[in-house]
Amino acid sequence: MAHVELQRRVHRIVRRSDVRPKRVLEVGGYVGPKSLLHSPKLARAERFCINLVDQPSGTGIQHVVGSSNDMHMFKDNSFDVVVSCAVHEHDKKFWLSIAEMHRVLRPGGLMIVAVPGFVKSPKDRGNATETYHVHYRFDYYRFSRRAMREVFFEGMERVSVVHMLEPPRVVGHGYKPITRKDRMVRDLRDLPGRARGRIEAVRRRVRGTTG
Repeated sequence: MAHVELQRRVHRIVRRSDVRPKRVLEVGGYVGPKSLLHSPKLARAERFCINLVDQPSGTGIQHVVGSSNDMHMFKDNSFDVVVSCAVHEHDKKFWLSIAEMHRVLRPGGLMIVAVPGFVKSPKDRGNATETYHVHYRFDYYRFSRRAMREVFFEGMERVSVVHMLEPPRVVGHGYKPITRKDRMVRDLRDLPGRARGRIEAVRRRVRGTTG
């Protein structure tokens, strides 16, 4: 469950992005009031949440029981926004979940991740750190800002990583690269129906004359 300040930051990132979300996924989240999916910009989107435990229905968020290590129930490039908070430190094979998040995110889509991290604190002495506080029995990892940039967001564009709160959380976001072909397909999809039909008709005629 996201800290209220983390929730606000995630909502601000989504609000300031250039993404128009139609389908959104929260990995390892909850469907209650503190869900990261309760954002005004996401209110009209089709919202999904995947978690290992079952959750209440009737919240406006579609819940799927399953492991984020293998999200086979979701197709490639099927979400405009993918978010997670305070999840990957509990995930023994977190890199599998990160790979799945990349897979299901569409080209040009936004990914946001928040994890507990290693950050130099005024309380620390020398190379020691006091930032590791176990808060659940399945608590395996802490992550640096470098890990966020080079592991979580490897290959992504416009990556930004910051830390906040105490004990520190590292929050990063980035965009999945979009090719010229991907952009053309997206632009065509977003056209009004009549204009899209005319373009498709021209394409069919061109293919017919060159085939």
